[in-house]
Amino acid sequence: MQDYGDLIRFWRKSRRLSQLELSFAANISSKHVSFLETGRAKPSREMIIVLSNAMDIPLSERNVLLSLAGYSEAYSRMQIEQPEMKSVRFALTSILEKHEPYPAVVLDWEWNIVMANQTHLKLTQLVAAQQPNFPQSSNILELLFDPNGFRPFVENWEEVAYVMFQRIQRERMSHSDRHSNLLDRLMEYPDIPSQWLAHNFDNQLQPMIHLVLSLGDIKLKLFSTLASFGTAVDITMQELIIEQYFPVDDSTKMFFEKQ
Repeated sequence: MQDYGDLIRFWRKSRRLSQLELSFAANISSKHVSFLETGRAKPSREMIIVLSNAMDIPLSERNVLLSLAGYSEAYSRMQIEQPEMKSVRFALTSILEKHEPYPAVVLDWEWNIVMANQTHLKLTQLVAAQQPNFPQSSNILELLFDPNGFRPFVENWEEVAYVMFQRIQRERMSHSDRHSNLLDRLMEYPDIPSQWLAHNFDNQLQPMIHLVLSLGDIKLKLFSTLASFGTAVDITMQELIIEQYFPVDDSTKMFFEKQ
């Protein structure tokens, strides 16, 4: 079973810090860092916060560290529907609406669609109209990987799906408190390459991966940006991701602006 010393060491190494570098960042001695990692010294509640700030540890992981050291959790996880999150809902709604006429969604940490603007809903409906067995899922990656979802319409599906697959892998390794079988669920879909971890796409001439959708005579080419709350002290707020899609070419831009 992992203890607080193991977790401090894990985060220090994941941030590529030496004990001396962490000691400078946290304003403590390197000897104390060593004692904390080996369990010879127990961190105070305040020390855990100091170390977490120095290593930029996510709020949910700070709660894990606090619990392992015998302290109560310090960070809440509110539901987006709670009254205390009214201002957050207002901000998210404003961002989604102002991104019209282009698609935008709000995702939780497991890639479930929490909110979406009208353009994204219409685009999903357009695909669903051509898929009689369109999946009843709110998970954006399940919709991408499912042959009855967006997959047949994504020209560069393997490239896009591979990038998302790798991101999920990194997230699973970085967040010890998140227990999700999403990766396993995605691997159960047909024709998923088993050697994706060793695969390398030759994408050196492009600054990013584009999403290319072919819907009959319509071809849409998009790229996306990800944004999050910068001063969140609630776990739900910190984990929410706003994904906004932008047109790559004029024909894609014209398609959305005419809708």
